[in-house]
Amino acid sequence: MAAIGLMLCLICYIFAVMCTQLFKSLYTDGHTEFDYFGNMFASLLTLFQMMTLDGWAGITREVMDVYSWAWVPIVSYVIISGFVVVNLIIAVICDAISALNSDDKAKLEGNYEEDSDLDSNSQGLEIRAQLDSLEQQLEDLTRIQARAFHTLSYLTEKVEARRKYDAENGALGPKEKDI
Repeated sequence: MAAIGLMLCLICYIFAVMCTQLFKSLYTDGHTEFDYFGNMFASLLTLFQMMTLDGWAGITREVMDVYSWAWVPIVSYVIISGFVVVNLIIAVICDAISALNSDDKAKLEGNYEEDSDLDSNSQGLEIRAQLDSLEQQLEDLTRIQARAFHTLSYLTEKVEARRKYDAENGALGPKEKDI
């Protein structure tokens, strides 16, 4: 993994030197909006931006307005650095998998058989007890919700009946009496 990272740094350095030498004067001559390749640090930053595929096409088009052949080194760099970054990611994944112990590897491959030792049984019983407790709490909440719904329905019926009674008898509510 370190070798791949070192190779990526070497590729960035080589292309930074090359781009600085080839495209150094683009900004000073007014051909580009930003100083992409004016010095080594600017070139390294621009190449890092291109490696992440962030706006590399726009930079390439600006440079190609002056040098029509500029796409060759830039596209080459994008392809090579993309290949190295993908290999770096694969190296990290392979390193993580090689660090797994045999039980973890068996689980990953789907060949894992649980041991029936005391720890796994006690953990299973503990989880079962927690599930039973959660189921009981859910049942209690369901009963409470049903009671609350029934009470709300009863109160709604009483309020509607009172409104109907008041409307039939011409009784005024508290707000209407104040007016």
